[in-house]
Amino acid sequence: MSFLIRRNLPKAWAGWADDFARPPENPLQHPWKHLGGGESYINDIEELVVTEQTVNPDGRGPSFEWMPFTPNWGFEMEFWYPVGGLDNQNFMVAFTNTWVNVESTYLHAPAVVFRHNLFPAPEGVWYTEVESMFSDIMTRARQFDNPLGSFNGHTLTLRVWVENDEYMRIWLNNFYVGSSMVSPSYALGPGRRCVRLVNRSYCNVWIRWVNSYDRPPTVPPLSVWSSIFYDDFNRANGAVGNGWTQLGTDAGIVESGRYSHTGTTTEGDTSVGLIRNVGNLDGRARIEAVVRNPAATADGSLMLFCNAAGDQALVANIFAGHIYLGRLTSSVNGAPSFFDFQDIGVTVNDGDKLAFTVYSEISWLEINGTPVLYAGNVHNVVPPSNTYAGLRVRRNGSTNSVQFDDVRIYSGVGV
Repeated sequence: MSFLIRRNLPKAWAGWADDFARPPENPLQHPWKHLGGGESYINDIEELVVTEQTVNPDGRGPSFEWMPFTPNWGFEMEFWYPVGGLDNQNFMVAFTNTWVNVESTYLHAPAVVFRHNLFPAPEGVWYTEVESMFSDIMTRARQFDNPLGSFNGHTLTLRVWVENDEYMRIWLNNFYVGSSMVSPSYALGPGRRCVRLVNRSYCNVWIRWVNSYDRPPTVPPLSVWSSIFYDDFNRANGAVGNGWTQLGTDAGIVESGRYSHTGTTTEGDTSVGLIRNVGNLDGRARIEAVVRNPAATADGSLMLFCNAAGDQALVANIFAGHIYLGRLTSSVNGAPSFFDFQDIGVTVNDGDKLAFTVYSEISWLEINGTPVLYAGNVHNVVPPSNTYAGLRVRRNGSTNSVQFDDVRIYSGVGV
């Protein structure tokens, strides 16, 4: 079954589903093809069987011909994976080229891996990137807990959403599992959105249905945002005023237009917060700022959904060469602690406009209007009821962090 909306790329939307409701196939027929040795097949109870293949250096497994058209897309499937025993075993759902133009021994793909292993944990869900079937699948891996405890004994439903071909979110049986950025060298895109299934287990995997489809982007158009506060700091040096609350000392307006840490001596690691109550943002908020003099060894922050005490918030921590998305877990005044969700090495230049946004359970950071980093399920750890937003500046030794200029805060009015 399939659908197609519009006919002109890149705006065409497509979806391809298969419930295997047909007579048995062995070997598989189009739009599926088994690659490598061994064989996968459709059985007599309308399931795609990915056969047990523990020693398969040729990367054997079935691949789907069809793929979504747009950079925002999803893949879902229902399956049965009765894995057990003492050895490490894996079932891989990889996204790569269609079987029409890829050889069986090559994968070079981002993948969701269902891993049964003995140490450090019995089972888990992984995001990993696979250069080829001869490489270790744990290269650049992120490990997440199995929300069901075990794979065996459960009908499993996987959902994967990809944003802009560069950010992947994973759910298992409607439980959010985790997310990861896709490395640029493994970037998905036109011709690289097909599913490839690889079973390295002592058991078969039975697939009951699959669905691959285009979807609306989670990142909304700028028209959803309503400006509710703006400050250019273009006033006398010193205390900020203008409705802001500063948490800590040694920070203020400098150079008649920038908010900065004002420490001048070599000292310990100290941070200062600047927050304001912007009301109920209904889980959707955005803060933009022009940054000045970003530093390599001291980071400043854009903060959303902060509480009045300044010890809980969602943050984008900004170095000159690296950005972290995460949450503040202790007082912003002094030496705060953070839990990082995602990070990326990226250049931040003097005068860049950075925007930190939270919308529909994900957050992202833009540089000059281009998203460069995402993180998912953020309101699971920081509630949308927190009504403050603001900035953090830091001095680390003799280095002051990035300064902030022209700050604007928005609320989300919906699409």
